Amino acid sequence: MKHSFIEKLYCLSVVLAFGLLFYANAEAQEAPNGAVYNLGVGKAFYIPCGLALICSFLLKIKRDWLDKVLYCLIFVALLSTCFHPPLSGTFLTWTVTRFVMAILCFKGVRDIDPLLLAKYATVLSPLIVFPHYILSDPFSYGPYRYGGFYGDPNFLALALNFLIALCYITYRGNASILIRILAVCSILGAIPLILLGASRGGILGLAVVLFFILINTYKRTKAGFVVMIVLMILAGGFLTRRMDNTLDLIERRYQSESESDLVGVRARIDGVQSAFRVLRNRPELIPFGIGLGNTFQTIGQYRDDGYRSGFVIHNTYVSLLYELGLIGLVLYLLIYFQAFQQLFRHKNYFMIGILISAIISLFTLPGAAFMPGWILIFFAANKHMTTI
Repeated sequence: MKHSFIEKLYCLSVVLAFGLLFYANAEAQEAPNGAVYNLGVGKAFYIPCGLALICSFLLKIKRDWLDKVLYCLIFVALLSTCFHPPLSGTFLTWTVTRFVMAILCFKGVRDIDPLLLAKYATVLSPLIVFPHYILSDPFSYGPYRYGGFYGDPNFLALALNFLIALCYITYRGNASILIRILAVCSILGAIPLILLGASRGGILGLAVVLFFILINTYKRTKAGFVVMIVLMILAGGFLTRRMDNTLDLIERRYQSESESDLVGVRARIDGVQSAFRVLRNRPELIPFGIGLGNTFQTIGQYRDDGYRSGFVIHNTYVSLLYELGLIGLVLYLLIYFQAFQQLFRHKNYFMIGILISAIISLFTLPGAAFMPGWILIFFAANKHMTTI
């Protein structure tokens, strides 16, 4: 495909925003030894986001029904906010602001060449993955969960799984030896970071991604499949030596043996149950919800209506139902419907696996405003996605 200057600039802006989001909380992230990382980048991702926003309006695209769905989703989010204004924070910190801006900035990912975006992300990938090893020592966290410079192991795992997918797509579709080397190195470097975060959804997502990579590799080249198996065995021996405590932590987390994990599970269940109790007792909230980002601020307000949790809802879909209403949730799910419909039509089982891994992660996270998650879903719903 021939790429216009605007398309290249848009892809570069999206990839830079994606990369900088890995360091969004670098000024406040504290290591177990008390060290605080201050990389000085902070909210720098807003700059490429702004550039992506401008470019998105300049892209030559053919509108379809999903574009109308996205604008309806933005309208519902703004309407819900008019009914229930945010109760705290500033304009830039409002969930509705980040929700709307994520759609406006990254919806153009549906219209550009997906291979170009994957290639740019792969070229940048070493600057995303390896600073974790250079600027900190993730293996030193031991039984603590490693959240990277983003500060949250669950969101870090979701973003890294997507990065692994982009690197593999580039590896398959690019003849440049250098770029293939970058792709392989970044994939190998990202896997331990996901495991060190001990995110249950993230590790399940990683298993899905690696499964489809192995299947695709076996179909394309038996020799490549053998090489991958050998590399995985060698890497497994290394990780077993370096990650004894982490592997024990992962096992305990899946068995929910620790008190903190039990608290986390109960908190998620309580949040989901509380949301449904409130909607049952206050049916007038069902169409447009209580307003994006208002769950924590209105916990006390809806105590009498059945809200028993002390936390925000760690389930993106239930959280959207509660905060944005049934209309907003249906519009959001239509993006997944279009993505799956297109991927099944082209028999793109690899991207189906990537999308499933994202769904697994978002099922236990409040990801309505998580920008890498939006980039991933728009990438999966790309109009030019075939069998990459």
